[in-house]
Amino acid sequence: MHAGTDGVMTPPRDITRTVPFWLVFAASTLGAMTNSASTPIIPDYVERVLGGDATLSGLIISLGSIASTIAMPVAGMLGDRRGYRAVALAGGAIAALGMLLLALAPSLWGAGPARLLFGLGNAAAMTLVMAWLVAMAPAAQRGKALSIFGLSVWLGLAVGPQVGVAVNQAVGPSAVFALCAALELVTAALIAGLPRRPRSETAAATPRRNVAASWRAFRMVWVPGVVAAAAWCGEGLMLGFLIVHLTSRGVAPGGLTGAASVFAVFSVSVIGARIALASLPDRIGPVRAAAISLIALAAGLTGLGLATNFWAAAAAQVLIGVGFSPLYPSLTMLAAGGLDDENRALGLGLFSGFTSLGMAGGALVGGLVIAATASLWAFALVAALQLVALAIILLFARYDAPPSI
Repeated sequence: MHAGTDGVMTPPRDITRTVPFWLVFAASTLGAMTNSASTPIIPDYVERVLGGDATLSGLIISLGSIASTIAMPVAGMLGDRRGYRAVALAGGAIAALGMLLLALAPSLWGAGPARLLFGLGNAAAMTLVMAWLVAMAPAAQRGKALSIFGLSVWLGLAVGPQVGVAVNQAVGPSAVFALCAALELVTAALIAGLPRRPRSETAAATPRRNVAASWRAFRMVWVPGVVAAAAWCGEGLMLGFLIVHLTSRGVAPGGLTGAASVFAVFSVSVIGARIALASLPDRIGPVRAAAISLIALAAGLTGLGLATNFWAAAAAQVLIGVGFSPLYPSLTMLAAGGLDDENRALGLGLFSGFTSLGMAGGALVGGLVIAATASLWAFALVAALQLVALAIILLFARYDAPPSI
């Protein structure tokens, strides 16, 4: 609430009806689309261009996620100290450079550094975009704003694999990477249009104070972060190896009922469930909402591992989509609950770093397990991780109410 010109308390303007909110939404969508268009074709790129196997594919995919794990808290800390815009724009430029390197240097020695650059840059930009949203949204609107904002990730995930597979089949992987470089530049242009956010008053803090702020941020986000790592391990496995898994079961890679279309089913399920369940974390609390999500994810990942055709995989993805729907806003609310202007971007960067760590783990698990045995066991292992995460959040979460920040 804020006081109007006549002194009467009026509710703040709905953040989801403002231009800056939709600039943030569009930037996040394109960032997710870039990742989801380029990552699923890497196993094919490694096999056809580099002559490698699933283990090498998993390693190259994971490099981007490992770089993201490092970049997110660093970008958050720099954003808190130097301002969000400069760090986000630098991240977009670095990500575009990584994609160009993949397009222009088709070799093992080019692919590794390229994925590192892309992971560093894309993660830095997306971390600051999320922090921008949290900073702009009034406290009473953050649950709703995060729920709607989270749709951007799934929208990008729905469109990206379709675009990546289509362009790869028509032209080749270099064209996919060049397109993704262009998308990163468009993302940077959207970020440039966001309102400037002043630097924190603690920008000149001493190193000792920075360490204290970092430790406080870590203490606030480690539980939702570990849970997010387990959940996003499932996404990392799907993004890197779902097409490989389903094509090994006889499903075509492209087409209306092809493996790439399963991503669209997943994203549409998330979007539909997000609309239907947008207020669930507010109604029952983020811990309970996250617990329900993890049970659904475990069941869906198990079903995906057992799927032998498009329709079985699509049904499993609906369950996974429903599970992911309240998970992101619930975990983000838990992570942001004790953060302030001094460490908000840093804390959200640490939290996002856990998701990238999970993505890297999913890619590594997929590559190693699939190279050694059937892809079914990779999905079974990641499904079991969701039950471990369920125990962690029930045992260690600090509270089960929306944060009053």
